[in-house]
Amino acid sequence: MKNNVRITILACSLLICLIWCVSCEKKKEGKLEVTQKTYHLTQFSDNGWSIDATGMIKNTGEVDVKRAVVTGVCKSCIEVWTPQRWFSYSQNEDIVSSEQKDVVKTIGSGLAEDSSFDQKDIIGYIAAGEEKPFSFKEFAYFYTQSPNQKPEMPPEEELDIIIESFETVGK
Repeated sequence: MKNNVRITILACSLLICLIWCVSCEKKKEGKLEVTQKTYHLTQFSDNGWSIDATGMIKNTGEVDVKRAVVTGVCKSCIEVWTPQRWFSYSQNEDIVSSEQKDVVKTIGSGLAEDSSFDQKDIIGYIAAGEEKPFSFKEFAYFYTQSPNQKPEMPPEEELDIIIESFETVGK
């Protein structure tokens, strides 16, 4: 009887150790990095300019990823629509409602049904080691006083590409 209890305790202990070792195994993760980026100045109206971006993103992780969301950020841009200054549009309390309606009418609301709001790119699938292109528009805006006036882009160190999110593909 004592031997049966000892064997049962030993078997349970080994089973617990095995489960613990398997659960502590290092999980493989996807890792993305921007390998190329180019910024473009685009005129979208007589007095309106925007910054668009293109480039390449590489999966340097060990597993495949899906739904990689890529966007741009202008670090020196303000968040209030002001002529002669680079700004980024967001739903912001600093913008009074009449100005906000003008901004939404001009550049879009950011809702999914608003097809003119292209400030992100979603890459469907990137295999491990693979590189895919991205492209998105209008992550920063500039309004001039006259149609003949072309703004200077912010310095490149003030512009950045951000990988907002992605999902690891389970194998």
